[in-house]
Amino acid sequence: MEYYDSNDSQYNQPSAGNQNGPSVNRPNTMAVVSMICGIIGTVLLCCCILFPISILLGVAAVVLAILSKKGQPFSGYAIAGLILGILCTILGVAEFAYLMFASMILRDPEFAPIFDQIMEQYQNAMPTQ
Repeated sequence: MEYYDSNDSQYNQPSAGNQNGPSVNRPNTMAVVSMICGIIGTVLLCCCILFPISILLGVAAVVLAILSKKGQPFSGYAIAGLILGILCTILGVAEFAYLMFASMILRDPEFAPIFDQIMEQYQNAMPTQ
């Protein structure tokens, strides 16, 4: 039994290279920042006038997610940042196109009778006091 007792102590001590015990796998900082940019960009999509910031944050999230790879497979944070960044960029560009289309329609005199009819129906639907 003495053999097992004397050799057991070498397994309980940390190795010479690592004095703090077992190594802790820290998340990649660029991947975390990528995910945060993607989340903030997604939230900013709800504000109609902040879509340019959302597009910029989406592009930043994609770039940071790709840079965080460093020859290894994507981590969970990098995948989330990549997906949210792509989503922010695509939806931000779509929101820009929608606002430009709506602006074009509102200025076109051809659509004026349609808007007049919509306003008349809206006023008729409102109760009079």
